[in-house]
Amino acid sequence: MEIKKIPNNHMPSAISHTPVLLREVLAFLNPRPGQIFVDGTYGAGGHSLAIWELIKPKGKLIGIDLDPSVKSEIKEKNFVLVRNNYKNLRKILNDAGISQAHGILLDLGLSSIQLGRNIGGFGFQNEGPLDLRFDPSSGGRTAAEILKTASEEELVKIFKEYGEEPLARLVAKKIIASRREGKPVETAEMLVQLVSKIYARKFRNRSRINPATRVFQALRVAVNDEFGNLRTVLPQAVEALAPGGRLAVISFHSGEDRIVKHFFKSEAKKENPRLKILTKKPITPGEDEISENPRSRSAKMRVVEKI
Repeated sequence: MEIKKIPNNHMPSAISHTPVLLREVLAFLNPRPGQIFVDGTYGAGGHSLAIWELIKPKGKLIGIDLDPSVKSEIKEKNFVLVRNNYKNLRKILNDAGISQAHGILLDLGLSSIQLGRNIGGFGFQNEGPLDLRFDPSSGGRTAAEILKTASEEELVKIFKEYGEEPLARLVAKKIIASRREGKPVETAEMLVQLVSKIYARKFRNRSRINPATRVFQALRVAVNDEFGNLRTVLPQAVEALAPGGRLAVISFHSGEDRIVKHFFKSEAKKENPRLKILTKKPITPGEDEISENPRSRSAKMRVVEKI
């Protein structure tokens, strides 16, 4: 599919920042006046606001986010922000009186709100407890509790599977050793220092990316069961689409992308397929976007259409 070029002066004026792959999202989902859309990962609201500008005033948009700090800038009865986990998509839509949607978006990256704040361990310099739960009231183990109680093998598995950390074994051993010395890793700052020391000994040349990035990502994925949530929501999203409706998923992790790719392929190859794949290869940001927003560099978008 050819990506439509949307001039800057035609971009929705409500956008205060440019979210990842915005032009591509609008081109593939093609929002039109009066349609119903779902943004399963509202975040800072960039994608939602852009879609809303194209479907208002008679369209309806449901934004979903588990983070209690997320707020909506738009106060319209047809623009609804729900505090929930997107894994509960079907119930959320039922409660909103929606049987089918014309388009659904899942942007699986952290929002600029989460990346910019220094609480819960999302910021590397945070001195408070290393939490990493999107919703601290949801229960479950915090990242600090995992580091304090998990076995070496469990830590290695988390770092390898969820963070693709090449030094997973060494990082796990150092965390266990620190714990035995009566110095459990409890804050983001402590974890950064521990991982940075390992990398400083192993590699002379410094990377532009913080060496603890993959370890933080792995812990965040484990704490919030992000892979499990994704596997749960994909069938619900397909079920919720109207015929001709489209589902777009933006991932930032190869594990997430594999889950999406395999699910889309399996649905498209069934004897009575429900989906048509619109992106044979994932859509990625261009050099201009990466230059303006380095965080977008690992983004991959896959899109399907309901048959």
